[in-house]
This record gives sequence, C-alpha cells and structure tokens, in this order.
Amino acid sequence: MHISIIQMSIIMETSDFAAIKDTNIREMMKNAYDAITMAEGGWIYMKNFNEESFMFSSNPMVRTISANMETLGYHGHSGASFGWTMRTMEYLAKNGKEAFITKFAQS
Repeated sequence: MHISIIQMSIIMETSDFAAIKDTNIREMMKNAYDAITMAEGGWIYMKNFNEESFMFSSNPMVRTISANMETLGYHGHSGASFGWTMRTMEYLAKNGKEAFITKFAQS
C-alpha cells in the first residue's frame, strides 16, 4: 500500500482521539476519519477542498464519505453536525495531526 506525504502527516491512532473529552464529538471525529480513509483519494480531496460547503456539496467524494460514515455505523448527523465534522477533518488534512490534537483536545 502506498502512503502519500499527505496521509503520513495525518495518520491518527484511536488513542489520539481519546484526548477529545466529549464522547459524542470523539465518536463523530473518529467515524469521519475512518470514512475519509476508506474513500480512495479521500484525504487528498480533503486537503484540496475549496468548495463553499460540505453540507450542500454535490461532489461525489462527499457523498462517498457520507455513505462510508453510515456504513461504519454513525447515523446521527444533522446537516450542521455533518458540516462541522467535515470542517474538522479538513483542518486535520490541511494542518496535520499535531495541530489537530492541539486544537481539538480541549473539546
């Protein structure tokens, strides 16, 4: 399996999510992380995302990620929570693991 430089800067372990105190937020983030990882090219898409909205996107990659979230067992998103969760994953893709953990560990 080939791992790109983008993927190397964002590889997260389950224990990395444990720093997020709120269990609902932690569950949403872990699920989204896994869903994006499942989507071929998902992290490259997230790193290069420049659309206005995830919630209203018609991009097939967003639909794939959303379907993966459901396949992985998360069925609780509203439009707003989906958009917020995807923006947090965009932050991870664009800023890396350390910045992500620093920003969201207080949640």
